[in-house]
Formats: sequence, C-alpha cells, structure tokens
Amino acid sequence: MIHLKQCDSTQDLAWECEPGTFVVADTQTRGRGRGPERIWVSPPGGLYLSWRLGAVDPVGFSLLGGLAVLRCLSHWGVHVYLKWPNDCWVERDKIAGVLPDARWRGSQCSGLVLGIGVNVQVEPALLPEHSVSLHQLVAQAPSVEEFGQKLRAELEALLAVHVRSGLAGYLEEVRSHSLPPGTGVAYWLNGERFQGEVLGLDEQGFLLLADGSRLTAVERLILL
Repeated sequence: MIHLKQCDSTQDLAWECEPGTFVVADTQTRGRGRGPERIWVSPPGGLYLSWRLGAVDPVGFSLLGGLAVLRCLSHWGVHVYLKWPNDCWVERDKIAGVLPDARWRGSQCSGLVLGIGVNVQVEPALLPEHSVSLHQLVAQAPSVEEFGQKLRAELEALLAVHVRSGLAGYLEEVRSHSLPPGTGVAYWLNGERFQGEVLGLDEQGFLLLADGSRLTAVERLILL
C-alpha cells in the first residue's frame, strides 16, 4: 500500500503502480468524480483510496466497490443503500462514492483502477450539501486508518468472489441493498432530463425501469 499525505488524484497515481497496489491519500487536490467535469471533494478526515488491478472482468465493479463500503458501514451499525450506479447513501445524504476506471485492449479489459471515497471523520462544515460523515452517525466512529483496513479486506474478499463467479456471485446481496422497485428517479442522458420508476437490476448490474428502459450509464441520477 502507498500512503500519501496529499496528492492530485489517487486514481491517476494508481495507474503507475503494479496490479494489486492500493494508493491512499489523506487529501486530494483534484480528486476525480464520475464524468470529466466532476470532482470528488477531498477534505481531511475522508478515506481516498484507489486500487490498481490487472485484467479483470469489469462488469459490476462499481457495485463491488459499493458493496464493500456498505459492508464496512454496516459493521459500525450504519444502514446504507446503494444508489445506482456508484454511490452509497444514508437516507438522503451521500456518504461514499465509487469510480471504476477501465482500460481496454481491443474488446478486452487490460487493467482497472477502482477509486473509492468515504466520509469517515470529515467535519460537517467541509462536506458538500446532502453529504454526511460516519462520525456524525455513530457514537464511536473508527479512525480513517481503521476503516481503510476493513475496506481493503472487504474488497479483496469480494474480488475473490468476482474472479470465481463474476457479478453473479454477489448480485443478490447488491439487489437487497439497492433502490427498491417503485422508487421514482430522474436521470440525465446527453444533457436531457428523463424520469421513471425503478424496477431493479439486471444480470449485468444495469438499472431497469418500469417503462422498459435499461440504463447502462447516466450523467446524473437523483431520487424524486
């Protein structure tokens, strides 16, 4: 594991590392969010981690990361749900985000970096709107280091399942913690807003809506 006090982006640094390496920073100056114009606000007290992997099946990796975070937060008694495609929320507040970044050689994934940001001990004044930190939710919150150790163990355990069985090996657990059928959502594609009701996740982890739509990627998704 590489631990830095500060860096531009753990996601970028991880690509320079050997597969299997975790890169962790106390703060980031240009933490990456989903999409080229989005950033992950990275004040002190958060866990900012990127995991360099080799050639793996990338299907469902954002869900793998979210599930690992969810298991950790559940360990400390926090009820979390997975907001497709890549966030962990407590009620209406975001506590963690996941960013899988794959590289390809032809039609094959040649490598992947899984980035995760978790608000563990972030002061409320430093959080974006509609965000929450773990230490606000429990009487005895773990340190960032303790949470990171637990998260790395959960990620490695889920990777073993993923290598053996793919997304199918943990999809039902993901579904049990995802948005329930009938949840109203608004989403954006190519700058245009749509809305619908959640039906569930298909076998590849994509979001199915009641109107028959199958969402494989969106620019943004909110709850109604």
